[in-house]
Amino acid sequence: MNLKNIILASESKRRVQLLEELKIPFKAVASPFKELSFNEFDGGPTEFALFNAQKKAEEVAKNSKNAFVVGMDTIGEYKGRVFEKPNDRDHAKEMIGELNGTTHNVITGVCIIDTDSEEIVSAAEITKVTFSQLSDNEIESYLDLGEWRGLACGYGIQGIGALFIEKVEGDYFNVVGFPIHRFYHLMKEMGVNLLEFMPEIR
Repeated sequence: MNLKNIILASESKRRVQLLEELKIPFKAVASPFKELSFNEFDGGPTEFALFNAQKKAEEVAKNSKNAFVVGMDTIGEYKGRVFEKPNDRDHAKEMIGELNGTTHNVITGVCIIDTDSEEIVSAAEITKVTFSQLSDNEIESYLDLGEWRGLACGYGIQGIGALFIEKVEGDYFNVVGFPIHRFYHLMKEMGVNLLEFMPEIR
């Protein structure tokens, strides 16, 4: 049995790194789909993440053959407000200020498309993240480092932002942006056991 090509519809460094660690051949292709903002979407946060993930995958699947195309979208949610990628430093400050000292949700929508059969499977992973109470000086110092750029909620758990996280309830990798466990089980729904394609560890 030969595994079809796996195409990650993203060039996110963090997603690419996590998939590389599984030692499965794949290629990363940036999706041309322009993500909607939540205020343009008629639905809830989970449906929003799933919608963007599927649209990203669909755009890449149009030009792909013999492949499983994987789309993902990660957002934050707290009290019904959705936190996407900040537009600038002030926006990141507003986000972190609102999440400061709270427990919020990180939601990743995952969609996989089989380009041959056109079968689509999708699911969302939700992880609870508890932030410690940061001083104004801590927030300003963190923002000065620039890690907030391009990251949902304006922080990175796999980087300096880990200093401020008291507790994670659920899949840690989901907060990074690639829920590996969910990906594995969605591939099983497609009839693929990824373990069969991983190299032996010596």
